[in-house]
Amino acid sequence: MLGESVDYPRYLLRMTELELLDRDGAPPSGAFSSTLPGGQEPDTFEFLSIPSVNKALVLELARCEFLQRRENVLLLGNSGTGKTHLALALGLAACQRGHRVRFTTAAAMVHELMEARDEKRLLRFQKQMAATNC
Repeated sequence: MLGESVDYPRYLLRMTELELLDRDGAPPSGAFSSTLPGGQEPDTFEFLSIPSVNKALVLELARCEFLQRRENVLLLGNSGTGKTHLALALGLAACQRGHRVRFTTAAAMVHELMEARDEKRLLRFQKQMAATNC
């Protein structure tokens, strides 16, 4: 996506639609790959544009072996460094290998956790998240 001529307003609209679907009870996470914006694959990432991104590590993560080891992947960085692109690419790679995927932002996850805590269902929410491996 980086380096391409992208209709940015349309992309933002699609991301907003996906967020609203998620809030309103989106389809099961197994349907995730069918709702991903196009072009979000590790090999479409413009590694030369952001040299701090470790290409070998990204391609290794795309093999999804970290899932069998039950390891987490956390993408950190400034705005515009490709975190969302890479997260969606890894999610797509996992879906293509038959894994269930849930895509969320840190802000949305914090909101869900706070809401569960306020409603005194935090432990149940944490167990639900652990059970679904999302």
